[in-house]
Amino acid sequence: MTGAAGGIGLALSARFARAGVGVVMADIQGDALHRRAAELTARGARVTAVTADLTDPDAVERLADTAFDVLGDVDVVCNNAGVLGPVGQPLWEVPLERMRQVFEVNHWAHVLVARAFVPRLLARGRPAHLIHTASMSAFAVGAGSAAYAASKHADLAVARSLRADLRDTPVRVSVLCPGRVDTPMVRGLTAPRGAGGDTTVSAEDVAELVWEALGTDRFYLFSNSDAALRLRDQFDDVWRHVSRSPTSPEEEPWPAQQATTVATRQ
Repeated sequence: MTGAAGGIGLALSARFARAGVGVVMADIQGDALHRRAAELTARGARVTAVTADLTDPDAVERLADTAFDVLGDVDVVCNNAGVLGPVGQPLWEVPLERMRQVFEVNHWAHVLVARAFVPRLLARGRPAHLIHTASMSAFAVGAGSAAYAASKHADLAVARSLRADLRDTPVRVSVLCPGRVDTPMVRGLTAPRGAGGDTTVSAEDVAELVWEALGTDRFYLFSNSDAALRLRDQFDDVWRHVSRSPTSPEEEPWPAQQATTVATRQ
């Protein structure tokens, strides 16, 4: 469980632990991580805390070694580490170093975790599930959110590629796409125009969504009730710009109702 010192990562750890599952919690914030792990242990959970910089390939390999040593077999990997980075600034004003830092955590760390864990999961030949935490920002992009949204688009692409790579194997892949979640990362934040959506859910709600999806073939996991409307707006915008020349009789505008149905079904 990466990004486990708070927010969604902590809620996921608590939900798994409550079910009696052994959990390895990882985060770069070592003090906060060990406090949270101690709290869960005091409630009877079987958790192991590992302080790790997930942008460091060697640290990620050591994390994978620890996870398999402690647990024996790993059934679920939650690739959840993430940072918000600069918001409210247009792309040309965002310091490049800040943008690189966002990509290091939100994209490259997820790549490193997948590269460290997936070969080991395949070698064991057991059913397993890889959860990538992206965001609704992988689909719906507002003003002043270039760094975060671009990193989440990249992570969505990685998850989709992994899903294709792992087809016909025992390893399933899902991509978690929460909207606004009540976590310390976004608490008190005024979202840039068009970026935040109109609903807020708890981290525990998101953890329950993930728990219910384990072992299924559900790929897209949407946590907020306004997801269908936000997706419809995005895909309607795409559809308006699709070149349809020459126009065939079969090419009718995509009905909004159909878009909503497709989004909800996912």
